[in-house]
Amino acid sequence: MSEYNQILYPTHAFPETHPDTLARTAVLFGMEPPPVGDCRVLEIGCGDGGNIIPMGFEIPNGEFVGIDSAIIPIQNAQRLIERSGAKNVSVRALDLMEIGPDLGMFDYIIAHGIYSWVPSIVQERILSICRDHLAPRGVAFISFNTGPAGRIRQLTREMMLFHLQAAGIEDDPVREGREFLQTLADLAGESGNWKAILRSEATRLSKRPDNVTFHDELGPGYSPIYFSDFAAAAERKGLQFLSEANLSDAIDPLGKPEAVEALERLAKGDVVKYQQYLDFLVFRGFRRTLLCHREIQLERDQFGERVQTLLVASALVKSSVEPDGGVVFTKRRGSASVTTNNPIVSLALERLETNWPRAQHFSELAAEIAAKVPPTLKRDAPLVLAQAVLRLATKKLVDLRTYQAPLAESIGERPSATSLARLQAGKATLITTLLHTQIEILDAQSRRLLQLLDGTRNLPDLVSAMLPELGTSQKATEQHVIMALEAFHSMGLLRDSVYRGFS
Repeated sequence: MSEYNQILYPTHAFPETHPDTLARTAVLFGMEPPPVGDCRVLEIGCGDGGNIIPMGFEIPNGEFVGIDSAIIPIQNAQRLIERSGAKNVSVRALDLMEIGPDLGMFDYIIAHGIYSWVPSIVQERILSICRDHLAPRGVAFISFNTGPAGRIRQLTREMMLFHLQAAGIEDDPVREGREFLQTLADLAGESGNWKAILRSEATRLSKRPDNVTFHDELGPGYSPIYFSDFAAAAERKGLQFLSEANLSDAIDPLGKPEAVEALERLAKGDVVKYQQYLDFLVFRGFRRTLLCHREIQLERDQFGERVQTLLVASALVKSSVEPDGGVVFTKRRGSASVTTNNPIVSLALERLETNWPRAQHFSELAAEIAAKVPPTLKRDAPLVLAQAVLRLATKKLVDLRTYQAPLAESIGERPSATSLARLQAGKATLITTLLHTQIEILDAQSRRLLQLLDGTRNLPDLVSAMLPELGTSQKATEQHVIMALEAFHSMGLLRDSVYRGFS
């Protein structure tokens, strides 16, 4: 892994790897996963800690361990841990092949962006670690490139590597590789599909950072694996396929009942075969797969019942009412929206809007809505709401959670952000929220304000501190500060006033 010491690979928060995402999906499939609030988490291939360190702030009573064979990224992560004051996160440089029983047991294990780039013996070792160090009711997350689409990526990679070697190119291989692929795309004949494939791959690579392309496309190893082969390897280690991490992939990947029925006929009740046929149909190239121990009995239906045991949140905001009475809700950040004529759904979304970014237990939400709808709708309110919530969750318009993150209910008298967010605001534009998402804050004055939110300053203090930064009147500065604080709250950057984490 010396190449990862020479050219660093950037890491950041991946929401799909968060323990609560894993736990939520496990609950929907009939498991009783370990409580997230005090979970123990291992990340294999943690790099510089961009994914695992924020988790320590989001789950202050948990314990987080990161390992990576590259020394320099680990040293960078250790410095960030020390500067941020995270007390429940540790990282160390460690070869996977040298891991022993002393590593301990973990409720959740994460291996994101590593499986497809290591030799088969290391892939087998990753699965062995999941078997040996995963708690009995734990969940493991392993992402990997898969066929059929992953084979296209492998093909263009091999073409670029051939060109670099044949031309004797050593300087700036990423630029040379991209230009070569674009040249092929420009020269390819218009007839057939090959030109479109080359163009698609050239466009994909043009949007990726150089250091990512250097490792992912031009690194020493790349081995996409068909899902059926991955599932068989996991089975040999005593593990079983649980689900995909993203609900859209786990519950409603097709959205076409006739396609589902056709695949079910082909698979004849075999879950692995069904998933492999599904990959063929949707031309899948990447999976975010969850595993659990083989002994666990899973239930792959009745999602509407189990969603009622979860917490619910939504970033949707009521934006308009159509002439026919349909209520339009739009996502706070982005253009996604939903329109509903169902009073149960509209009342629920309005209630969740007032709670955001915090979540509310489904049962409490359902009881509130049932008390507001006509008697004829009261009895069916929980089931109707459950079906709607599940449908919206697959479209990423509703969040399902098992854990209430330490998010502020309101701005509060002395607003506070985590020390990690304050550190990030002083160095870059990408800030990690308590929702394990990344927010880009381009405005330098807003980032400066974020750095001031250590819980010691009230609104007048913040306005006084920002006056020289903004160079505006007292009133204008106050308005700017209030608007920024409201945005920070909506983003999930403000922590609860009784936060028990780190300063």
